Amino acid sequence: MEKLKEAILKHHHIEQDILDDFVQYWEVVDFSKNAIISEQGKTDNYLYFTVSGCQKAYYLNNGKESIISFTQPNHFTCAPESFLTQKPSKYYFQCIHDSSFYRISYQHFKRQVDKHVALQYFLTNSLMGLVNNITDRFIKQATYSISMKFVDFMHEHGNLINHIPQKDIANFLNINPTNFSKLINSVKVE
Repeated sequence: MEKLKEAILKHHHIEQDILDDFVQYWEVVDFSKNAIISEQGKTDNYLYFTVSGCQKAYYLNNGKESIISFTQPNHFTCAPESFLTQKPSKYYFQCIHDSSFYRISYQHFKRQVDKHVALQYFLTNSLMGLVNNITDRFIKQATYSISMKFVDFMHEHGNLINHIPQKDIANFLNINPTNFSKLINSVKVE
């Protein structure tokens, strides 16, 4: 649980006794490659912290995947609007590789947040970061050229290029896979 504690403390000051109380409710779970963690139309009952592996969130549009995000080790993940509201998810969350997580149930999470004000601040700050990330992604998708999307992805998430299938990255960037291959071979990323 040390990685989990470090990830929380990296962005939020929480007293040790509160942190210890919080992390005791997390459990270790493993999922195999291609396992579905969250399913569209079903309520997400767990918040996850990725220990190993990469995952993708996507929705289906006429049976075709539209990837909206990737997660990787040392990041929290779930379908946040489903987890926090306890309403059905609008998308899927799937393992790209065999993956290991810490996870906490909604019931334990809610009790801990209700019990500790410091965890309420943690939740609020995390949600603000999520909203900022969604807004940034929306603006980039609407305004960036294909090459700008590629360069931005490489600056922000270049470490994923060898861990995630290129067709999935092209899908995420809303770039034709053939054009994506050309970008890899022709665009210099500094």
